[in-house]
Amino acid sequence: MGKKIIILDATLREGEQQRGVRFSAQEKIVILKQLEEYGVDFIEVGHPGISSEDEHICRMVAQEAKKTQILMHSRADVEEVHAAKRAGAHWVGIWASTNQYAMETKFTGHNEDYVLNKIETSIQEAKKLGMNVRFTIEDASRTPMDRIITTAQLALKAGADRISLADTTGTLEPKTCHKLVKEVIEKLNCEIEVHLHNDLGLALANSLAAIDGGATVVDTSILGIGERAGITDLIQLSVLLHRLQNDQRFSLESIPKLVQSIHQSTGFQPDDLRPIIGKNAFTHTCAYHVKAVQKNPEAYEAFPPKLVGRSRVIENRPPLPETDRLPFQLNIGRPFPKGASELLYHRDGPGIRWVQLDARVDPRATFYVIQRFIGLHGIPFTPENHVDTHAHHCDSAFIFWGDQPDGSGLICQVRLGDEEKIIESPASLFIPAGIDHSYHYVSGKGTYTNIVLAPEYNKSLLPDMTPEKSVIPS
Repeated sequence: MGKKIIILDATLREGEQQRGVRFSAQEKIVILKQLEEYGVDFIEVGHPGISSEDEHICRMVAQEAKKTQILMHSRADVEEVHAAKRAGAHWVGIWASTNQYAMETKFTGHNEDYVLNKIETSIQEAKKLGMNVRFTIEDASRTPMDRIITTAQLALKAGADRISLADTTGTLEPKTCHKLVKEVIEKLNCEIEVHLHNDLGLALANSLAAIDGGATVVDTSILGIGERAGITDLIQLSVLLHRLQNDQRFSLESIPKLVQSIHQSTGFQPDDLRPIIGKNAFTHTCAYHVKAVQKNPEAYEAFPPKLVGRSRVIENRPPLPETDRLPFQLNIGRPFPKGASELLYHRDGPGIRWVQLDARVDPRATFYVIQRFIGLHGIPFTPENHVDTHAHHCDSAFIFWGDQPDGSGLICQVRLGDEEKIIESPASLFIPAGIDHSYHYVSGKGTYTNIVLAPEYNKSLLPDMTPEKSVIPS
């Protein structure tokens, strides 16, 4: 793996094929700039031929590129190639397939020659327009080798600058992926790109196998988002290249910022065990492990968390559950009043605060709810600034409800990120994971409800906001 591997990030195109995801032009521009800062070589910004709206967005995004080559998606269709040119693409990614699935479902009533003609014509048109061409053999992993070679040779003769092999259904495994790439390179002697889906959880392993087989370009997306189970994860691959090749071009410390942008723009939240970026990726609880890590972190860490913008977390092993969580039973939890001073970055503040739900009310709880009663029930209070700026690893929410029948009557001040506003009830505020926030009471009467999607408040705070400390039993 001595050669430099080109990373083509397809978050802005492939990512939109994940369920429920659609980026605005501004969101794409923000992510594009972050990808440029991260060190990505190519960015695929969209498929302008889909609609005039998509073409407009692609054009706006392409105009903002300062460091990277911009590629746009296109079927083997001359009109779509023209859309990519109008939108300002440096490269156009033309794709097609001639295997049995494509002929049965996409080119019904046509023969292979019809498809090959469309491929040839669209590539020739792209070259006339001055664009570089990546030609992708869709579903290459299920296409006979003779068809792959025939189609690729046609594309290269028409002017294609690079051939991409797509494992469209994610059916390859490392041995077959390596063999496919190696054989195609031996027969064609051209640059090979790979686009690998993760349906069997093998996209990253297949990427490494493809690189070993001679591929020099790998398609990725941030967190691997994309169609179905997604594709190769940019973050995981870039960290591996750093370790395996000492590849220093990626700004790995900015990984949390990339993750936060995807979470805020798509709602996608990786699970806690996700390598590199998962909440528990650098958490140690076993006392034996903790002692070793405190002497030398390399005892139980493949690389230091600081490398990827993370912090080490050390916690006590949890006690045995007070109640059995399986089989599930109906248990009635009992809320209780509690001062806020038990929470980091909080002081008790005005009114009475009730813990409505957390791991103490019901050990099975997966989220936390408190409700503060301000000026109600004859309880005296003094307005004061009682919450310092903090952030959680999970989403949370503020809900303000006044003492009037329509919910009005309570005024508070809220800070979210760099913005600060006066909030008049009734009002709700969604707070994405990782965003600094705080609030304080201003005037009026009512209730304030805080929902945090974690069972224990203090443990929901971002690790780098709380000091690392030893919890080795004495």
